[in-house]
Parts: sequence; C-alpha cells; structure tokens
Amino acid sequence: MSKIKKRVVKKSVIIISITLALIFMVIGIIAFKIIDNNKSLKIELIGDKEITIKYNSKYQDKGATAKYKKENLTKKIKVKNNLDLKHIGKYYYTYKIKYKTMTKEIKRTINVIDDDKPEIKLKGRDDLAIVIGSKYRELGFTAKDAYDGDLTNKVEINTSELNLNNVGTYNVKYKVKDSSGNEAEIIRQVKVVDKPSLNQKIPVLNYHFFYKDKNDHCNEQLCLRVDRFKEQLEYLKNEGFYTLTIQEFVSWMYGEIELPEKSVLLTIDDGGIGTSKESGNYLISTLEEYKMHGTLFLITGWWPVSNYESDYLDIQSHTHELHYEQNCGHRSKVNCIPYEDLIKDLKLSIQAVGDTTSFCFPFYDYTDSSIKAVQEVGFKAAFIGEYRKASRNDDKYKIPRFPIYDSTSLTEFANLVN
Repeated sequence: MSKIKKRVVKKSVIIISITLALIFMVIGIIAFKIIDNNKSLKIELIGDKEITIKYNSKYQDKGATAKYKKENLTKKIKVKNNLDLKHIGKYYYTYKIKYKTMTKEIKRTINVIDDDKPEIKLKGRDDLAIVIGSKYRELGFTAKDAYDGDLTNKVEINTSELNLNNVGTYNVKYKVKDSSGNEAEIIRQVKVVDKPSLNQKIPVLNYHFFYKDKNDHCNEQLCLRVDRFKEQLEYLKNEGFYTLTIQEFVSWMYGEIELPEKSVLLTIDDGGIGTSKESGNYLISTLEEYKMHGTLFLITGWWPVSNYESDYLDIQSHTHELHYEQNCGHRSKVNCIPYEDLIKDLKLSIQAVGDTTSFCFPFYDYTDSSIKAVQEVGFKAAFIGEYRKASRNDDKYKIPRFPIYDSTSLTEFANLVN
C-alpha cells in the first residue's frame, strides 16, 4: 500500500473515531438528562403504602402527589383500582403520571378482611335438665357468619364431658370457624338430675295480661302487675324450679322424656296487653331477665307472630279469628261454627305459627267435635282450665291449668306449684 493510501486510511480512522466519540458523548448527555429528568419527576403516596380495612366498610382514598422539579403535576395523575369491598382479598390503587417523555407510577395495597366472629345460636334451651340414665337428645343449633353466611353444617359438637349416669352439671360445647379463621364457641349446660316420682304431676300456670301501673288501662282480674309476676319468677328461681318449653312438656306427656321433679310450664293466652313488643313489653323482657321459658297461645289473626319473638317464648295456637264469646250453648265461637270453618281457621293459625305441638281452647271451652278438629289438623295436645296439676294420665287434649289472677298472693302461688 502506498504512503498516500496509508495516510488516507489513517485519516479516515481518526475521523470515524472522533465521530463515534462525539456520538457517544451526545448519547451520554441525552441519557444523563433523561436520568436526571426521571429523578426530578416524583410521585408519592399520601398516607400508608399498605392499608387493612374491613369488608363492607367505606373507604376514602387519600390519593398521591406528583411534581417535576418545582412544577406541581398532582392533577395529571391517573388513578386506577380494582377494590371490591364486598369480598375479602388483596387489592391495589395504582397512581400513574406521564410528563413529556417520562412515566412513573406507584401502588397502594389494600387488604380487605373479615374479622367478625360467627354466631352460634342454640335451639331449645341452653340450660337443659335430663333425668339420670336418660339419653341425650341434641335440640339443634344454627350458625351464621356475616361474610360466609350459613355455617351450621360446620359446627363441631363436643359431648366428651357429659356423663348421663351421674348426677351433676356438664357442658356440651359447640364450636365453628369461618373462612377467615374467626372462631366462635357456645355452651349448653346440661344438668343431670335424680329420677322423679312415678306419679309425677306438673303445674301448668296460665297468665293473660301484664301491667305496670294504672296508666296501662288493664282492669281485668286476669291482669297481673309486673312486679308480682317478677316476684313469682323469683320464687321459682329460688326454689329450683325448671321452666319447661312446650316441646319438653308435650314430650313428657307422651312418655318420651323424663323431667326434673320441680318442673313447671308457664303459659300465656291471647297476646294482649303487656305481652307484645308493641303493647308494653313486660312479658318478654321479664322472661329474658330471669332466663325462664314461657309459651304464648296467640290469636294469630289479631297480632303478628313477629311481635313476640324471643328465645324464651314459644308461640302456639289460640285460633286465628275465633276468640269471641257466643251464645249457642257454649261460650267460645270455636264450638258455634260449622266444622269445616273451624278446620279452616285452625289451619290458618298453624300457617302463622308454623307449629302443631299444642293448642289452647279459648275460654277453656270445648266439645267432642272441636277436640276432633284439633286432632285432625295435627295438634299433639290441647289445654283448658280446671285448677289442678297435669299428669300423664290426663287426656292430652284436656290438659288442666291454674289461671293466675292479680289477686293471687305469693303464698297461694307457692301452694299451686308445690
């Protein structure tokens, strides 16, 4: 190669090298400016980066701020989120800022949780009494969770403490856990008691209305002042009486179960003054205060069942629309209308109450025909008056009761139940 050519090649190489150096320098300067610009573009969260909230609660996002050097770009932020407050899970708020050729984003994590415990509700009573040697019959339960819904089939029952061959008090435990791990537990206390006498008799008490003072306008003999009612329940409590559910009493009448010697059934007729949550809530509040059970024979066509709902009150039938006095040789309208009309009324009452365990004859008045109708629609037992204790030898459709009056003294009351 000639010297001239060598000089040309060398010069070309130098030019190319210088050009490349200049290009890389420009690229470096541009890259530096880009990096510098990106550092100057800032986006920041207002508040915590991760938040935990309860499902179905309200959420107000605090947002974010953005700026480029001294320029406020907060209004240019675009926000997206997938938050679902009705379902537990991990969700995100994404904040994105675009400025010139620059883009930045930041995220806030939101954990939606369920920290409510489920609720277990026992059917029947939570202080069951069983005669020694009897079999334990589970009365049932329900379990609900605000998030998971019905958990009844997931309830675990522990009866390991129960000893039905020894007198004593034992606990049956119910436990359930929801999908978030929240756990609930409830106990049914089971008292194992001695066998009653072979000729056991049980007092069935019959109440009607309750009042607190004269302003309640309850002037009938069957109106009972609330403080006297409480005095009677206090007596039953102190003397160790077991207040029965209607299911327990009727099962006892049929010889299906045994009951403690000191058992008593509290019944209330009609659903009038002082018995409803809307007409003076004296009955329900008192039963709940003393944790004693009662049975209300409700005239279902006059008042809705929903006015009397309580864990301590069983609702039974007292006809739908037949609680009227008549003059047909009988006091009650039940015995003065065609048989088919009576059947129709009884079925309407059953539909409202949702139970055919027992029935109560208005004014304690019945005939062979009305008893037949009560049996035909499926009632297992029926109550009247008669002023004596009930025994298994009684006609199951003429079960006697003791009416309680405002004039009934505590001494008289004690004589009735003992």
